[in-house]
Amino acid sequence: FIIAVCRSDRARWITALGQDRDGQKTDRTSKLQLTVEIIRTYTAKQSDELSLQVADVVLVYQKVNDGWYEGERLRDGERGWFPMECAKEITCRATIDKNMERMGRLLGLETNV
Repeated sequence: FIIAVCRSDRARWITALGQDRDGQKTDRTSKLQLTVEIIRTYTAKQSDELSLQVADVVLVYQKVNDGWYEGERLRDGERGWFPMECAKEITCRATIDKNMERMGRLLGLETNV
């Protein structure tokens, strides 16, 4: 009995178990690879997905070849999966730095609560 699992399903299971691909616990500050802006609204269909509105900024942790990102919405820190087609990569270094600074402030507020 063989079950075919697509790459995004495998990555989602690994994430749900709280580990990255190397078997290490995921650290939200060290794994940031990409920042995207949402260009199309997306409504989550699964519990591990992230609902998004146009102009949301998301810090991406994983990119899976079958068209999915895993990331954290900057405005509230909620994390989940969403389709790549809803997002546009932010390539301006100044914008990325500004978003990282905002994320740092949010992390500081979280730890001070």
